[in-house]
Amino acid sequence: MNGLSEVLFQEVRNDDIRVTYLMPGSVATDFGRGTAAKQDWALQASDVGEMVVDLLHTSPRALHSRVEMRPAKPQKG
Repeated sequence: MNGLSEVLFQEVRNDDIRVTYLMPGSVATDFGRGTAAKQDWALQASDVGEMVVDLLHTSPRALHSRVEMRPAKPQKG
């Protein structure tokens, strides 16, 4: 997917079409049922959503092709 996304990014960038591939690390979802400890330190779906909104508001002078997100550290309380 990364290779396809990068090729597509290069192919259509001069046609005012933006392609960004967002690669979040661990995200708290129902896929990991029974792994509550993982859920505590994982990114939330809202974190990924905020990144998508930020990318949509990026200046037309800038292109983001590859964005990686990782959990920073466990959140307390």
